[in-house]
Amino acid sequence: MLYFDVEIEPALLGYHAEAMMWLTVAPAALTATTRALAGHSQIAYAAATTGPANVAAAVICRDLGDLYEYIATDIGALDGVTSVETAPVVRRVKAGGALLVP
Repeated sequence: MLYFDVEIEPALLGYHAEAMMWLTVAPAALTATTRALAGHSQIAYAAATTGPANVAAAVICRDLGDLYEYIATDIGALDGVTSVETAPVVRRVKAGGALLVP
């Protein structure tokens, strides 16, 4: 069996707005919310967690306007989401994959 894991800088594909999101979701809506997030093309990673915010997600959008629209429209439409905390990724220090030095 072969497994390929490809890391591509999102900006090379036209995606310039990255953010981390922490959602507080009612327990009864947790499964439906995480399933919905799994289908969103903007979500690179999502996981149920413990604590006040019970879902963590990495979001990638074309620009800050698209990020705003995604949070206001798509996340805002999910039943059971009571709050969202968002932190834009200003600079990534380290990511998965090998460091390619010229």
